[in-house]
Amino acid sequence: MIGRVPRYYRIAEALRARIEEDDLRPGARLPDQRTLARQFGVTLMTLRQALELLERENRISRRHGLGTFVAAPSVDYEITKWQRFAADLSAHGERVETQVLDARLALADRRVTGALGLGPRARVVSLERLRLVDGHPMSLQRSFLPAALGEPLLAADLATTPLGQALEFKQGIVITRARETVSAVRLGRREARALGCAAGIPAFESERVSLDAAGHPVVFDRAFIPGDRFRITRELHYDGATTS
Repeated sequence: MIGRVPRYYRIAEALRARIEEDDLRPGARLPDQRTLARQFGVTLMTLRQALELLERENRISRRHGLGTFVAAPSVDYEITKWQRFAADLSAHGERVETQVLDARLALADRRVTGALGLGPRARVVSLERLRLVDGHPMSLQRSFLPAALGEPLLAADLATTPLGQALEFKQGIVITRARETVSAVRLGRREARALGCAAGIPAFESERVSLDAAGHPVVFDRAFIPGDRFRITRELHYDGATTS
């Protein structure tokens, strides 16, 4: 005989269905717990059990003092493999869109000149792109290229053509390797506004220098991804005795 399905599980199932059917979109705020408990005719304790289940499934996120929100899509990022962020999402069957927010010539700051090996106050091409998954902002990426390499790309449709492909087609430059550092940060106001988040929330910042076959720096990327939309994974191999 099959036992009765716990009531909190049925509530979680109902909320899960609303999320999957887009009745509750990513980023949407759920009614407060007392309101939800009244709607389902249960105690606060039962309602909280349902929310804890959905939180473990990464369907919702609870923010202290703000409420409960439908979680945005997230992606597993294999940090030991070099891959384009958008291509990795597409490989998982996600609908990925790129919006070009800015593309222009600019004076490089010290961080950019250091990464690209340029002299002080060098001119660079600055690109800012927003990646969206199923219409929801996932990452904000800023790319910097030496002016001589980047200027011909300003006429390219970088909303549909990956930057690496544009470099290869227009400049004959093939990126063969990269160095990347991922750090934990808090989103600034400008980045948070573009990503539809609250300023100051935890996020990942990726800094990547991409190199050509001769080892020359070609592109310096900085990407910001809210912490609830990104997971870093690694495959570990142990030599010798089992390590715990």
